Order: sequence, then C-alpha cells, then structure tokens
Amino acid sequence: MLKLYSVEQAQAIDRQAIEHHSLSGLVLMKRAAEFAFELLQQHWPQARRLYIICGIGKNGGDGYALAKIAHIAGFKVQIAQVEQPPRHGDAASTRQEAEALGLTPQTFDPQQLALTDVVVDALFGIGLNRPLDPSWLQVITHVNEAQRPVLALDVPSGLDANNGQVLGGAIRADHTASFIVNKIGLFLNDGLDYAGQVHLSDLSLPPTLLDNFSPLATSWDVDDLPSLNRMYNSHKGTYGTALLIGGNSHMMGALALAGQACLRAGTGLVKLISRAEHLTALAQMQPELMTYEARDFHKLSGKTKVIAIGPGLGIDSWAWDLFEKVCKSKQPLVLDADALNCLALEPFLYERWILTPHPAEAGRLLERPTQVIQNDRVNAIQQLHKRYGGVIVLKGAGTLIYDGEQLALCRAGNPGMAVGGMGDVLTGIIAGLVAQGLSLFDAARLGVELHARTADRVAAERGERSLLPSDVINAL
Repeated sequence: MLKLYSVEQAQAIDRQAIEHHSLSGLVLMKRAAEFAFELLQQHWPQARRLYIICGIGKNGGDGYALAKIAHIAGFKVQIAQVEQPPRHGDAASTRQEAEALGLTPQTFDPQQLALTDVVVDALFGIGLNRPLDPSWLQVITHVNEAQRPVLALDVPSGLDANNGQVLGGAIRADHTASFIVNKIGLFLNDGLDYAGQVHLSDLSLPPTLLDNFSPLATSWDVDDLPSLNRMYNSHKGTYGTALLIGGNSHMMGALALAGQACLRAGTGLVKLISRAEHLTALAQMQPELMTYEARDFHKLSGKTKVIAIGPGLGIDSWAWDLFEKVCKSKQPLVLDADALNCLALEPFLYERWILTPHPAEAGRLLERPTQVIQNDRVNAIQQLHKRYGGVIVLKGAGTLIYDGEQLALCRAGNPGMAVGGMGDVLTGIIAGLVAQGLSLFDAARLGVELHARTADRVAAERGERSLLPSDVINAL
C-alpha cells in the first residue's frame, strides 16, 4: 500500500524530524544525496559523467551533496548553477564542501548536456507552486530537448508536487528520487508523464515520525487487490442482479459495452433497459444480456441490487423520464455520462450512489471550468462529495476515489484508454461489483483498479494506440 502526502504534510514532517528528533537538515540532505547516488549506479551502471543543475534553494543543496559523493567515487562531475548559488543554511554548507574538492559551479551551458551520461535535476524542490520565469523555462527546455537520461531530485523541476500540474514547463525525468514521503502530485495529471519511475527513501527517519500524519491518500500495489472467490455451492442469484439503463438513439453501443463488462465482472444477472428498437440487436451482441423497454422499469427496479444509468443515455425526454425514475428508486446507483449531465441540471445529495465523472463532467457538476478541476483534483473530489454525497470517482490521469473519509488513487492505466466507450466499461464493472455485495467504496476502488490494470495488460501485448474498450472486457 503506497501512502501519498501533500506538500504541506511533507514539509511538516521534515520540520518535525529536525526539531524533535535531533536530526539536522544537513544530515537529511546528505542522506538524500546518498540515495540519489545509489539510484544512479543502479539504473545507469555505465555512467561516468554527470551534469548536475542546481537551483538556489535546498534542492540545489541536494545537488551539491550528490556532486561531492559522485566525485569521491570517481565520476566526472560538472555543476551548473542557475542564478545565485545558495549562500546560507544547509544548502550553502553542501556547496562549500563540494567547492572544497574543486567542484566549482559554472554557468549553465546547454552544450554540456550532449557531453554527459546523466543529467541531475536539482533546480526546484516540492515548494514550487507558481509559474516559472522565462530564464528558468529556458533551462528546462534545453534539458528536455537534449534527450539525455535525467534523474530528478524529489520532484521534476517545474511540476507542482501537490496537483501534478506543469507550471509553464517542467523537466521530463526518467527517474525521480523522492525523499521522506511520496508526494501525491507525482502520481496525478502531468506527474505521470514527467516523473518517470518514482523511488522513495525515508532517509532513515524513525517510523514513529509519521504516526501523527495521516496520508492524504492511499494507492494499491498489485498484491493489495482483494480476490473475489466464488463458492461451489452457489448459483446466479448468489452474485446479484444489475440493471443498466441507456443506449439511446445512435448510442446503443455504449450500453452494450457496459452490459458486457458487468457480466465479465462476475454478475449473476445483467438486465438492460434501452430503446425498443435496440433490444434485439443488444441480445444478439451478447445473448446473456436480458433486454427490456423503459416501461418495464418499475417491475425490474425492485428486484435488482444496483441500478447503473448513463451509458448512451442522452438528454431527451426519454432519458429524463428514466433518470427521474431512477433517482426516486432509493436503490444503490451508479451514475455516468449523460446521467451526470442530468444531475448537474437538477443537483441533489444522495448517499447510496457512485458518481463517475471525468474532469469536464465534474466541472459541470460543480459549475466550474474543467481546468479548475484539473488544477486541484483533490479539492474537486472533496467538493463533489460535499455537494452530492455517496462515493465519487474522478476519472483521469491518477483516478481518485473518495467517500468523504477515504481517498484512494489508482496508479494503473495508460493513454490508450483515452477512447470512447472506456468509461462505459468502467460503469459496468463497478455496477457488477456492487451487485455482488461489495460496499460502494470497495466496488468503486476495485472496479477502477481492475479496469486500469486490465487495460495495461492488453496494451502491453497489443500497444496503446489500438486499445479498445471491448479488448478490456474480453481480458477481464
């Protein structure tokens, strides 16, 4: 289980280590440098030339400490100092120690990038939260264009470690050496594209130090996924009934995908309500699906464990009539796609549903621009829960799941999932897990993980560009 923290939490933990555990900032800086050097040797064993680009603060101090260690180990080290070198505190101490060995910092020279084996990014630490000045952006652009291997210290420079947003520009790292705790921004939004592989060192801090700091979010490793064992002495009724609603004109496929995914998730019975003219085709696409017209809603709703509405629903009178009936049913619900757009127009709070918006839908639900949602996804999902209740699944790069108390982040998934129909598959999986008796939060979290990890397996075999939602269903 990976624990994720905010920048403010990470800074507070760092202060507490120094103030209450007799650890100096200089000791922590040198431990960070030792860890970064181990990563260098592990991932680039043939490297012998380092170009370490240092900023003006503590992150630059980490860079100077690394330069000293690498120099003593026999590496050819060059230090590029951007703007003024650190003159006070622990960072100044590591600079002085490096200079005592003859490692005199030079002005940043883009031509040196082509002559190095590994570039070390020690420009900015986790405290950066404003757009970068043009002079810094120019350095970052040169580093990215050089396409040399990059090790970032704590966070790739230019990336907001709280929300994973690029602040005008950011260094693309192959590996990031993260210190003390994992920062959530490395696993959200642009963080997934810029941080590369993230490695954490607690810098040998006392384990009890984190007792007073609850993680902002948690993220499952592969071994954390619970298994859904089936009993020999069982039948289709044991694994629940799900009712899925949608498939309006021109959008039958969305409901078909959701229904097929619901079956593959292990649901005992899956029933669909769609347009009358679609029912035969839906049954032919997947004979195990049971198909009904809208007029059958009341006789079906009382015999189901969960109702999912939204895939291909539309927003015409047919859709609105079904949406209003579903919202009055008092059943566990899963809302996606156009059902969320209907909800945005008539908002209300309900504790027995799972809402699965992508950022644009979340923006409509909160009456905010999409970019505002992306700028602070954690705050956005908290505001969604406050307004609508239940469990919220905020989809995107680093999908978040929140029930008002627990916040989970999914690290799996890939860009090949950016294709129409993928959200319909997720809706079907989650609904199937609710039908089988999982709590709303557990169904949402496990559904997101199964969806993303299955897509990763398919993409590893077939590539991301050709990944289809139906591929994920077949691989479930």
